[in-house]
Amino acid sequence: MKKVLFLNVLVMFLTSCQAKYITPEGERLIKNVATGCVLGEIFFEDCKAGAAVTGAATVIDGQN
Repeated sequence: MKKVLFLNVLVMFLTSCQAKYITPEGERLIKNVATGCVLGEIFFEDCKAGAAVTGAATVIDGQN
């Protein structure tokens, strides 16, 4: 319960500053990992595997 309360307070604090803490590349990674988690859960019943695959693919794709 304390972790949930702390997380809520932290999110409110960070959003109240109205500063951008995540870069566009970071936003892309977060979105792809979340999508991979959902797809992994649907197809393989394993959220972690889907998130790991899409996260790794995003990182590899983003390398110059």
